[in-house]
Amino acid sequence: MSYYYGEQTWPQLAAAIEKNTLVIIPIGTTEEHGRHLPVETDAIIATMFGDAIAEGLQKENVPVLVTRPIYYGYSMNIVTRWPGCLKIRTRVFMDYIYDMIDNLIGQGFKKVALLDCHGNHDGLLRTVMREIADKHDQFICTLSPAKLSQPLYDKLKKDPQGDIHGGEWETSMVLAYRPELVHPEEYTSGDAIRCNSELRGPVSTWGLQDTKTGLYGDPTYADAALGAACLKAGTDAAVRILQQFMTL
Repeated sequence: MSYYYGEQTWPQLAAAIEKNTLVIIPIGTTEEHGRHLPVETDAIIATMFGDAIAEGLQKENVPVLVTRPIYYGYSMNIVTRWPGCLKIRTRVFMDYIYDMIDNLIGQGFKKVALLDCHGNHDGLLRTVMREIADKHDQFICTLSPAKLSQPLYDKLKKDPQGDIHGGEWETSMVLAYRPELVHPEEYTSGDAIRCNSELRGPVSTWGLQDTKTGLYGDPTYADAALGAACLKAGTDAAVRILQQFMTL
C-alpha cells in the first residue's frame, strides 16, 4: 500500500486516523545551489528522506503517511543574486505550514512530524510547532535530517571545513538519489569555507565570507557513496526518534 497521503481515498484516510497514523511533511525550498546542483536540491533531499523514513517505519510496523514535499519557502535575499530562488515571506510560509497541520489535527490526526531540510526554516518551524501546541495542546515533532546524519558525515567527510550550502554533503546526497541532475563539470573549490572561527554559528556564514558562485563548501569532494551512507544514518536516527514519539 502506498504511504503517500495524497494517494489515499478519504475512507483510507479515515482508517489511517483510527490507527493513529503518523503524518510526515518533508520541507525543502527552491533556491540556487551553485552552478552544479538543481535549484530544487533541498526539496529533493526532503523527498529522499521522507521516502526512506516512511519505508523504515513501515518495517517497524509504525503506521505512516507522507505528504508531497514543500517546494517553496523562505530564503535570505543573498541567494537572489543568482536566478532560481522563489522566496516566500516568513509569515506566509509559517501560516501555510500551520494551516496544513491545523487541518490534519482537525481531521483527527494526532501525530505530525516535520522534516526540516532547509537551514533558514529552523526557527520558523519551531515557532509553528509551539503555536500548534498552544491551540491544540498537541505536540508535533521537528527533525533535521542533516543534523541527524552529521555525526557520520563528520567521520567520513573529506572537506576539512564541511558543507554549509551546495558543498560535499548536499552534492553527495543528490548524487546518491538523482545523479543525472548533478553537473560535475561545474564543480569548483573557489567557495570552500574559510571562515572556520568561533563566529561561525553565532553569526551566519553568509555574513562572514563572500561567495562568488553561491556556494559555501567544496563539491569536488562529493561522492554518491557518502550520500547513501548519510541517508541511511539520518534515516535510522529519524526512525528511532519517531518510534519514541509515537509512544507519547
